[in-house]
Amino acid sequence: MQPVGTSSVILLRDPDWPSRPGVCCWRASVHDVFSGFGFDVHQLTWAPPAPALVESNTSAPIARVPTVAGVAVRFVGRAARAGAFAAARRARATARRFGHEVDVQVSRRRVGAPTAGRGHVAVTRPTSAPDPQLAALAGARLVLAESPAAALAAVDSGVPAASVWLFAVPSERAAAGEPVTWAGPLREAAPLIGGLVADSLDAAGVLERVAGPVRTVVIPPLASDRACPTCGGSSDTPRAAEPLGDEDVAPTDVPGHLALWRALLDQAASAEGPRPTAYTYPVQRLRGERGPWVAPLLDSWGGEPHPRTGDPAQEWTAAAQEAGARQLLAALPPVEQGERPKDGTSPVRVRVFGFDMKFMRDLAIRLGERSDLDVAVDEWRTAGAKNPNITENLARSGQVLVAEWARPNAIWLSETKRPDQRLVVRLHRFEIDSAYPAKIQIDAVDAVVYVGPYMGRRIRDELGWPVDKLVYVPNFVDAAALDRPKYDGARFTLGMVGITPSLKRFDLALDLLAALRREDPRFHLLVRSQMGWAHKPSWERPEERHDTQRSLERIEKDPLLRGAVVFDAYGRDMASWYRKVGHILSLSEVESFHAGLAEGMASGAVPVIRAWAGAAEAYGEESLSGSLDDAVARVLEDADLATWERRSTRAKVEVRRRFDPDQVVAAWVDLAHGRTEEARARFASFADLAPRP
Repeated sequence: MQPVGTSSVILLRDPDWPSRPGVCCWRASVHDVFSGFGFDVHQLTWAPPAPALVESNTSAPIARVPTVAGVAVRFVGRAARAGAFAAARRARATARRFGHEVDVQVSRRRVGAPTAGRGHVAVTRPTSAPDPQLAALAGARLVLAESPAAALAAVDSGVPAASVWLFAVPSERAAAGEPVTWAGPLREAAPLIGGLVADSLDAAGVLERVAGPVRTVVIPPLASDRACPTCGGSSDTPRAAEPLGDEDVAPTDVPGHLALWRALLDQAASAEGPRPTAYTYPVQRLRGERGPWVAPLLDSWGGEPHPRTGDPAQEWTAAAQEAGARQLLAALPPVEQGERPKDGTSPVRVRVFGFDMKFMRDLAIRLGERSDLDVAVDEWRTAGAKNPNITENLARSGQVLVAEWARPNAIWLSETKRPDQRLVVRLHRFEIDSAYPAKIQIDAVDAVVYVGPYMGRRIRDELGWPVDKLVYVPNFVDAAALDRPKYDGARFTLGMVGITPSLKRFDLALDLLAALRREDPRFHLLVRSQMGWAHKPSWERPEERHDTQRSLERIEKDPLLRGAVVFDAYGRDMASWYRKVGHILSLSEVESFHAGLAEGMASGAVPVIRAWAGAAEAYGEESLSGSLDDAVARVLEDADLATWERRSTRAKVEVRRRFDPDQVVAAWVDLAHGRTEEARARFASFADLAPRP
């Protein structure tokens, strides 16, 4: 193979995939679509080396070790004990998974059996030595692997993690929290690579549920209007379609999926059109819920056994493939990423410390993909519990120290920071009403980042911190990943993310829903949140328990609400969940930024905002509803599809304008390089520190 560079795209082929229609079509599509963008596309067949014999008197398996070329950002600390996913660019690291996901522990050798009840899995690898064949791919713009093993081997061999993506085909549907037997390799690979390429939006939603925090891009593997040079599929004179039986493909047989889809496309192109086919999940992903199904032999009463519901499937065309490839290329780090270190200097070492990294995780990954920054995240197990032998070492090695939340982590960093280090503290909201900020040595702090425009005045007036240290930078919102087509009728769905604690005002959401349903019973409410009893600090307060119990009883007994409120299981697949939501609610007593609101708007959900302090500055006066009656009237107007579509488009535009994710990353890069004024200027037009008249 010729030397590869940034003009090269590599497809790592799985040698176990048979040469058959569907497989050849997928590989030809990869070649055609990326060569159409001007890349040199190469295909390389890679197989893992034969397992080496390891003599050991313990049953503990050898675990895979990522090498220094591995990844964008290290997540250490809390995850190092909990069992986690690795994400490191220059050193081994681990990080905590979320929810019910199976944890993966990455270390040189797993000692002892997995902890009972935690679902730890040690991933066996015969060796972590780089493969010279894959090491030669380190300069490629994109390495697209057909198997998790190949993707991990590429990272281990020195290919930048952000450039490695995996073609992933979920074998079945999976609900949030549902144990799945086939997802282990995906769970291990997903946090170590750039992302996953899915065959459809349905598949992307499943992958996000089972693989945890992961970026997904949809590229149809086959195109109905692109001829395959090997098998002739989708040509002007289509060949005879392969016969389709009741059991079309084994669930975990990826080449079988591809062959099935090839047969379905050929069938649709035939003169008689698509024939009825028994329902399977892979068939549904191509034909949609309204496909021509063979009636199942289940209903002896003679009713309609399979009523048509849902949307038709998206078309698998060359244009759809090109759109997906364009999105994938946009997700890759720029070729000239970051500032080139001068005179052989190393990247700036950024170390992030704190408990609860939910608002920092995606941002840290984006920052860690830059060549001018070396980022490590130290997640504490509680707000005041450092990680022995980890936190102190990272603090000593860092040039820029970041305290995520102004809590004990910020206090400790302000007391231990050296004169040659820079300290940045990010304050959200609740900290300002706590005793923590008064204990922070503000003279040792170089910059204070706040995420809500009005919070700057509170910090200045209530804490007395210097204005020249205050920098407004919104939370990072991945608008591109959230912008997916809505399901038909989504405008009749209200969405609420987070109903705990009671200051989120779930009771007002029920008031709004009841008022809407008096006029139009098509409206309903989707809730995605931890329940009150899962949040110990809140549940210890009697009033919190009473508020939750009162709301749940009301849902059960009020005829207007009964059956109209759905609680979806907590999960990380928010982009998929927002497809169902046409209106996003923000009815809180207090907020600083309200990430759920910004994410919902980025997805195209129309905002319904109560005027909490700072809401007008963050989202604009025109987005607020002054009363319940005003909110009801606005939402009822959106029953008209054209009105809702116009407001949906406006919501997406406003989020990108006010919280531009590229500018958020750029502002943090400025802070890492000591350019506080430049960072402040990024969002200066939205941050007014002068008091309102």
